[in-house]
Amino acid sequence: MSIEATGDLRGDFLEAMSRSANSVYIVTTDGVAGCGGATVTAFSSVSADVAEPRLLICLHHESSTAQLIRANGVFCVNVLSAAHESLSERFAGRSGQGEDRFAEGRWARSRNGVLRLEDGLASYDCRLSEQSLVGTHHVLFGAVQQVILGPDATPLLHTRRGYGAVAEGR
Repeated sequence: MSIEATGDLRGDFLEAMSRSANSVYIVTTDGVAGCGGATVTAFSSVSADVAEPRLLICLHHESSTAQLIRANGVFCVNVLSAAHESLSERFAGRSGQGEDRFAEGRWARSRNGVLRLEDGLASYDCRLSEQSLVGTHHVLFGAVQQVILGPDATPLLHTRRGYGAVAEGR
């Protein structure tokens, strides 16, 4: 049985997007413009078949983290595990501000000098290679400089405007 759309294109779009399940990431940056980070679900692989693999993230144009990444030219994408829900909330701005957000979690410096989550499932240390403003969001492309693999654990998912779990079964 299908449910009829309301005719409010934006509202229908947001409702449809909420029905997807997405992994959750914390994107960090550090450099001359300062240190910052944000929780994102808008992340994608672009190409593995180039000298420096490419990925992309999307951040709202008013995000301080987006501005810091654009100024610093480097960022790190940290893949969160199911154990990182409170850290995700912290970097989503629901608790902690600015560099205070880094008071929770175990952080180390990446090759580019950016803070990376030591127990993240994986971290991608990136150089900002391209960027584009699309509507209300900056699409930031990263040339991956280093990949750090962490523990093999269950990823943190976001779906239906909340956190979800992966069904463990084969």
